[in-house]
Amino acid sequence: MLVANRSNGERLSLGASWTKEELVKIRSNDKFHCPQCKEEVILKLGSRKIWHFSHLAGSSCESRYDRESEYHLSGKLQLYNWLIHQGINAELEKYDEQIRQKPDITFEWQNQKYALEFQCSVIPEELFVKRNSAYLENDYIPVWIAAESLIKRKGSFTVSMNQFLYLFLRQPERTWSLPAYCPITKQFVVLHGAIPLSSRKTLTNLQIHPLSTCSINQLINPVAKPFPMLKSWQTENQKIKSRYLMYPGAQNNRFLQDLYLNRLNLLTLPPEIGLPVYSSPFIETPSFIWQAYLYLDVLRHYKAGEVIHYPTIREAFNKRLRTGDILLRNLPASGERTYLYALAEYIFLLTKVTFLTKIDSGTVKVKRELCLHGNYQDAVESAAEFFKRFQNKIEEDFFQRHEKIVQSVK
Repeated sequence: MLVANRSNGERLSLGASWTKEELVKIRSNDKFHCPQCKEEVILKLGSRKIWHFSHLAGSSCESRYDRESEYHLSGKLQLYNWLIHQGINAELEKYDEQIRQKPDITFEWQNQKYALEFQCSVIPEELFVKRNSAYLENDYIPVWIAAESLIKRKGSFTVSMNQFLYLFLRQPERTWSLPAYCPITKQFVVLHGAIPLSSRKTLTNLQIHPLSTCSINQLINPVAKPFPMLKSWQTENQKIKSRYLMYPGAQNNRFLQDLYLNRLNLLTLPPEIGLPVYSSPFIETPSFIWQAYLYLDVLRHYKAGEVIHYPTIREAFNKRLRTGDILLRNLPASGERTYLYALAEYIFLLTKVTFLTKIDSGTVKVKRELCLHGNYQDAVESAAEFFKRFQNKIEEDFFQRHEKIVQSVK
């Protein structure tokens, strides 16, 4: 910790410009106490680690989730100084009695309170959600910044994200964003966009911003960064499908069994099944699975010219949720939207690729039937032709996200 109370109750912040001699003198004549638990703490002024306060051995104040590393301390201090240098009224580790929490940094910007957390270790989802909710309920906007070391890059546009990292995902200005920071390189690493391929692998546009040239506005209101995602999506999606068939126990997989019983092959599914939609992070199950279930349960039962009501589609999806065939993600930092937006976006996208025709906000009509292929080569050629024809419409729909497409979720 970087802040403690002196014996007279005055806060002493190590974020201020102290010399070692000044702090040694204060330490020799005073005692320090934790603002949260009031227990005595020790001021450590070593030459190898960042100066900090430490609880005595056996303290019951800090839980096992809050032990701070050198990486965490230095990052928190750098971010604090970064805000101060921009003229922002920021405070290190200000304990809020009302919510009984101590954000790494609190600050005000454009008449709004913010609580910034630089999270370097994995904490339970329940604890993350509890802290996030407490901030929101007390008029703070929480800004969770992940340690850059938690981001596992897999390629130019792919990263590995576990459920813990998905907790950080935000939607400022309706664009997915996940900020990370590295105190060693003094750089922000920001994930612009998030298109899940599997429960972990995600397509994103990863951008690096040096701390010295980055502004608070870039952190709070990041600008969407379109990238050529569709080609990567096609390539990665096909790889994941192939691996899915090779997983141990694949012969007993319920989804693959459903396909087999309906004389379908995962590798020859029509290209309209497994399309990227903006709100797909809300759904943990890969797109090619949950969209295939919609085809099996609803879409294949309607012929060209027949009408489908959106509640029918929604109920079929919810039934798969109840049986556990489809799983959702918890995204506490993303705002009030839910998985229903992903569902509505997919149905709207099917109108863009001429499979469906929109009648009104809750009704669509089948325009043509999906083409099922009996062999892999025909399926590959059909998919190539499909994406060549509709690439612009798919990418336009993904990056523009017309608000009218989600009226049917209400």
